[in-house]
Amino acid sequence: MAGYKGHITGAVVVGSAYAAGLRFLPGENWRETSNLLVDWQLLIGLIVIAVLFGLFPDIDTNSMGQNIFYGLAFVGDIILIATGHIEAAAYLGLLAMTPIVGKHRGWTHSKIAMLLVPLPIVLVPYLHRESVLDTALIVYGAAVAGYFSHLLLDGLIIRRFAIRSHRR
Repeated sequence: MAGYKGHITGAVVVGSAYAAGLRFLPGENWRETSNLLVDWQLLIGLIVIAVLFGLFPDIDTNSMGQNIFYGLAFVGDIILIATGHIEAAAYLGLLAMTPIVGKHRGWTHSKIAMLLVPLPIVLVPYLHRESVLDTALIVYGAAVAGYFSHLLLDGLIIRRFAIRSHRR
């Protein structure tokens, strides 16, 4: 089981591999969208999202990961509010509160949560404007990649790996 530094590192590595892999997706729409990845701000954004979702499963406990996640979420919420994106700020606040609904290593450490928790990243923008679907899917993928890295490092993706690492 990794600590917050391990989860941040894992999310950066998996998020970076995900971003690099986007260039190889087939199809015209995906290639055009992945050309956005030349933009360093989008690349940094994808990595930050991967890190946030890499820390997300552990934010239900008093930890450094929780402090980092809520610190970044707080700053993000202030920026969203200051720029008039009140609805997005509300969604971020709702997402940040969800882990308190369960116990540690409960629902936040499940494979289904890895897919469902970031789903509003796709659904909410799509409900307002269909033209953002490609970009929303790219951001969703970064969130899932970060979440995946957390579950992987906690041994919840490959259980055999976790058993070996705990015996040492």
